Amino acid sequence: MNNSADNKRALNIIWNASDDYSIEPQFKAYDENGEADIYWNYIIGAVHKYYEYTLLRGFFNYLKTDSEHDFYEKLFWIGLEKCAFDKGKNERPVLLSLRKNYARKVLAGGTETLDDNLLNVIRNAHFRSALGKAPGITGNALNILNSLEFGDVTTEEIILKMNRIIKTYFRFNYGQYEVNAEKDKKIEQKIQYGEEENISSSDMEAMKELYLDSAETSREVFYDELKEKIKKPVSKVKIDKKDDSERQFIRKYFGASIISVQKTYLIERSLCVGNHKNTHLHFTRGEFDNEFGNDTNALYYNKALKEQREINLDHFNANYIKYKNSILKLTNKIRNTMLAYFESYTGSSEAGRLNAPKIWRNIYLNDNKVFTKVYNNDIGNISVDILLDASASQDERQETIAAEGYIIAESFTQCQIPVKVYSFSSLRNYTVINLYRDYGETGKNNKIFNYKTTGCNRDGLAIRTALYMMERSSHFNKILIVLSDCKPNDTQCIPDTGIKQEQTKYAGATGIIDTAFEVKKGINNGNSILCVFTGEDEDIPTAKKIYGHNFARIYYPERFAEIVGVLMQNQLKNL
Repeated sequence: MNNSADNKRALNIIWNASDDYSIEPQFKAYDENGEADIYWNYIIGAVHKYYEYTLLRGFFNYLKTDSEHDFYEKLFWIGLEKCAFDKGKNERPVLLSLRKNYARKVLAGGTETLDDNLLNVIRNAHFRSALGKAPGITGNALNILNSLEFGDVTTEEIILKMNRIIKTYFRFNYGQYEVNAEKDKKIEQKIQYGEEENISSSDMEAMKELYLDSAETSREVFYDELKEKIKKPVSKVKIDKKDDSERQFIRKYFGASIISVQKTYLIERSLCVGNHKNTHLHFTRGEFDNEFGNDTNALYYNKALKEQREINLDHFNANYIKYKNSILKLTNKIRNTMLAYFESYTGSSEAGRLNAPKIWRNIYLNDNKVFTKVYNNDIGNISVDILLDASASQDERQETIAAEGYIIAESFTQCQIPVKVYSFSSLRNYTVINLYRDYGETGKNNKIFNYKTTGCNRDGLAIRTALYMMERSSHFNKILIVLSDCKPNDTQCIPDTGIKQEQTKYAGATGIIDTAFEVKKGINNGNSILCVFTGEDEDIPTAKKIYGHNFARIYYPERFAEIVGVLMQNQLKNL
């Protein structure tokens, strides 16, 4: 907590910078020790002085309606910092040294580490630029940083530019925070520069009218992956005998595990926690151990699997021309997107061909980027994971889903993009991941026709597991495509919390919220996640809650390639 002296000092700095001692600032800034931050409080005051803060206040309040408001606010302040500095530097020459000192402190790790990796990346790049250094980032992170250079424009133009950033790179959910806060009283808000103020209904209505239509979007930003991988010794894993017998049953029903029991236990330690405590995982290729060759369950499922494979293949062959045309169309859409958006471009640099009109920036702003350079902007090291919902609710659509999974996988394969395809379903307290083909197995797309439905579906755990596997791949840009009816439902309940002594069914709103949380978390960690919706019209609102607008509803099979192609183009453009 900040004491009254620090609070008063922060106010005095803001008032002095704004030349207005009557204002009640919406934000105040404190350093990592809780003391009033001289530089940032000056910036806050300068924003009040040089811009119409009534409009900015309304926009900040509008941002607060999203549960990720803290992210948007901090991102906005990065842009406002440059504007306020440029406005005040001639009037107060000491600002230049204050800014450089703060920038050095940021780069030395002497300031707050922000909760979001992307924010850290952009903030650090921003202050590297303030010191005349190259930002050291590429892709959409660099695009966002450049977009935050608002320039010498009006308050209205600054707001419109920031709103355009939100529209282009993020999913903004108006009113989401209001809903979530009502459902979860334990949510704690933090704002870097001060305390939250109440939002008036009139302000909200005005902001909604101005920005809502253009800010709700499905596009995602590319996050730089900055994760540490924790290694745990396998030798310390103890196998429970009772659970081992359950695993034996799952092996008999679904096929042998493709990883050791010890390694599976280690993965469960990371993933089967929280809402998924007391659940288990099984990774298979649907191939059965010899020791279970005469087991009733193994014989039944093996026979059913072969029968369904024949049905899936017969369906595909009966519609061969239609599906081959879909593959051709989708392949062309992916290739055309790659050609259109990943060509070389020319940008500012510290070396290259001198850009004479920018020489003044070096003299007066100490900006060394007065040269132009051609950059290769290719698609990078990309991979695609395809996750098929194989629960019993998909029973009537098995052959169609198998065909759709094959079309997507084959299209990316023909574009020489690595693809991994697997399904998920739940039985007893196990979520089963059935692998059809891995990234390097370009000749195994035919294995997708082994798709067979059974059991329930614990969507949140399945997506959490898919993202876990994706994190451990060597690919840089990662896309997860989920084919699902978006109806999470599992017999294994969410365990007691110890406070409310009753179990919660993993179904309905509970399953939807859990799945949406995993999707959002995956997106925030830099992954692109989208859904090919395979359910009924009545469940479309659920698909929107989970995936935002990042889903495609296929009403007519002949339009499959076109609709999925548009969805994929939007994702590829933002890599």
